Amino acid sequence: MKKIGIVAVSAVTLCWAMYEVSSDNTNTITPNQASQKVASKSISSSVKNEKLAPQMLLSQTNSPNSAPVCKYNFDATQEDYDLWNAQNPDELPMKKFPFIDGQKFGFKVNPITEDNYDYLAYIAKSKAKLISESETGDFLLPHTGIIAFEMELKVPTIAPGSSSFGNSSYISHITFTGTTNNNYTIRSFYNFDIGTYDPDFGENPATLSYYLTSRFSEDNGPTNMYYKNKNMVNNSNDYQRLGIYINQDTKKVGVIFNGVDEGYQFTLPSILQNVGFTLYESVGIFSTNFFGQELSTELITDRNALQFNYPQGTTDMCGNAI
Repeated sequence: MKKIGIVAVSAVTLCWAMYEVSSDNTNTITPNQASQKVASKSISSSVKNEKLAPQMLLSQTNSPNSAPVCKYNFDATQEDYDLWNAQNPDELPMKKFPFIDGQKFGFKVNPITEDNYDYLAYIAKSKAKLISESETGDFLLPHTGIIAFEMELKVPTIAPGSSSFGNSSYISHITFTGTTNNNYTIRSFYNFDIGTYDPDFGENPATLSYYLTSRFSEDNGPTNMYYKNKNMVNNSNDYQRLGIYINQDTKKVGVIFNGVDEGYQFTLPSILQNVGFTLYESVGIFSTNFFGQELSTELITDRNALQFNYPQGTTDMCGNAI
């Protein structure tokens, strides 16, 4: 019976590693405490180490009537993904999300016959990030002040006493990478998975996790990491929202999960100059359990759409006051 391997279904995950954690509702670990489980490889492309053309800072004005919508440019097309698929025949083929509303991307699991059971994977990226192996982001950030954005996953609700969806599985995540002005790479991973299978530990319980890491080069392990894992076995809330606020002056990064401010939890090596985002969803359909489910991921970057309360003076990624 087919089962899906945790997160390692595609190189497009862009994370260095997933780390083993206990089944407690919330866990915080350091690099020395974490045991590495999966490391995904970088996106391959005929274009090597191409210098990214940065997306423009859309606005620096604080005027409530003149600031344009602050958005990230997810402009990669199905033709771009088809080229990537041809270059990576051993990976799960990537498809453009069928439902797109601004920066919200989703799909619906329609009923299919058993002889058509298979894996599906959808992705949203910028064209520049898809064709480049560089970790440099293509969106320039303000270099002073506090910057905030949010990420939301719509996940399956799970009935009490149930830990999976039969033989089916589902992974949803939002990642971002960027570089500091002293050449460190920053990576973040916001992930939900259910029904996934690890060859060493068996089926994983439904979990939601998020982490931030920094490192100087691929030859060195993470110099700093913040990681949390939440047990979602009895989850009844389909929308799970994570807020990130970056204080460029103090080099601190704060986290808000579902409205609860966890405070500053991560220290940047220096000013974060840029970010680039990837939204990804994968479903393994091997039972009827997911039929009819509508699932989505969303990146929220405009000040008018941010929901959480941030420190005074915080702006969106474009520098517009919240």
